[in-house]
Amino acid sequence: MQVDLEDVPAGSGFESDVCVIGAGVAGLLLARKLAGYGFQVHLLEAGGKTLEERSQDLYKSEIRGQPHLGTTDGRFRTFGGASTRWGGQLLAYPDEVFQERELLGKIGWPISEADIRSYYPEIFKIMGVNDLPFTDEFLERFKLRADLQSPDVRVRFSKFAPFTKRNLAKTIGRECLASDRVTVFFHANALSVDLDPKTARIESVTCRNYQGGVSQFKAREYIICTGTIEASRLLLSSTSAHDCGVGNLTDQVGRYFHDHVTVGAARLGGASKAIFAKYFSPYYVKGTLHSPKLEATPSLQKKLSLPEVMAHFFIHESDDNEFALLRQTLVDLQRGKLSARTVGKLPLLLSGVAQMGYSLKVKGRRIISPQANITLNIETEQKPRADSRIQISPKVNAVGIRETIVDWKISDEEGEAMRRYAGAIDVYLKSLGMAEIEWKPGPQDDAKTWAQAGGDILHPMGGTRMGTSPENSVVDKELRVHGVDNLYVASCSVFPSGGSSNPTFTMMALACRLADLLKEKRG
Repeated sequence: MQVDLEDVPAGSGFESDVCVIGAGVAGLLLARKLAGYGFQVHLLEAGGKTLEERSQDLYKSEIRGQPHLGTTDGRFRTFGGASTRWGGQLLAYPDEVFQERELLGKIGWPISEADIRSYYPEIFKIMGVNDLPFTDEFLERFKLRADLQSPDVRVRFSKFAPFTKRNLAKTIGRECLASDRVTVFFHANALSVDLDPKTARIESVTCRNYQGGVSQFKAREYIICTGTIEASRLLLSSTSAHDCGVGNLTDQVGRYFHDHVTVGAARLGGASKAIFAKYFSPYYVKGTLHSPKLEATPSLQKKLSLPEVMAHFFIHESDDNEFALLRQTLVDLQRGKLSARTVGKLPLLLSGVAQMGYSLKVKGRRIISPQANITLNIETEQKPRADSRIQISPKVNAVGIRETIVDWKISDEEGEAMRRYAGAIDVYLKSLGMAEIEWKPGPQDDAKTWAQAGGDILHPMGGTRMGTSPENSVVDKELRVHGVDNLYVASCSVFPSGGSSNPTFTMMALACRLADLLKEKRG
């Protein structure tokens, strides 16, 4: 079912078993799964069914420290959230990411990879990808596995969901709208989660629509499924019981904000492009596109004092060729609207479809045009810093929500990690015959040069990180806010560290696990 909060009289109240705040990836997964367990779910979406300018305007933030593009560019206040725009890339964290590491200040995850591994097949099915492992095992059929193995570089492969499955609003979102156990409320901007200090439980969520009307949502359990920055904003703005906000008695909410730091560091020359096509052009196996990621092995991390760091390639096709047109058409379909450019170049589009289809089905590889530019990015996770943080501003936006202040830090430590790994990758690629690599910056440059070249990759994490103690974290291993019995956070904001892969897949697994934990809690 669905309700537009703008059609509801101000002062209305609603009750359910579970109130989920945010109808993005995590929110939709949780709503669907909890409804299947028999819960009555209210799913609060701040935007509408499609992207609205007035909703996006609410993401305005003050940027301090390092510029952070993901504060605005990677956030979508609409049904389906970031899935309406994301690339659909899925890659699990290896187990060492969850472990306590000296290099990161002995901060680990209070769970292991084994605690969420059982949810991977469920996500594969939802996203329409195969069940192959993320390792290089499937390269045996291409007779290339032995060539790529190295004691310093581990090649793993992410899976790309087909474009028809990436926008979850069109898949499990439709199931939620059709369910008699899920009610989706549109234009429901959460102002606060209201804590009863006597019971240490959330008693309601206060929402406001774009006309100024306020409504109250009551439930037995509450789950914050917003993006990273919004999760901290909501907790810090919820001051009914404590001026510092909810879950923030030890001043931890908003701290340890981090992202992946990336540098577009190298470009491949002619001969190297041919070798790239042989080894690293994406593979198409069992109906799924697999893209290689070149990660530092645990032994190299130990030898060079590296965090989780990796390299990966980008294929840049000319805007006017058939392969670029094909990709743009698929992106348009994901967003629900074809552009005039696509309609006007139908013969070229059909040519791209035919060539790409043949290459994928017959050769099992993605085709690359001779004119394509191939670049190499180096990316690293960040060491947690308490002063890299999200705060709230005295300013309020058009619906009365406190604006955020994002103070993101990049240090020379990240620069040095990327510089050192660039040296290892240069040796590795040249061992495969890639002699033509133009580095800028390169292994010869200093850490500061690399840090200054670095930027975020729209992977905001942290702010409500997971841990065992409220002294250095906000949620426990079950994603429950410390000291609040019925409030949970299912968001990349709970990540203590960033690993070397994009965080969405792991966040999806955490959301699926939380649904099972709530089922067990209810008994």
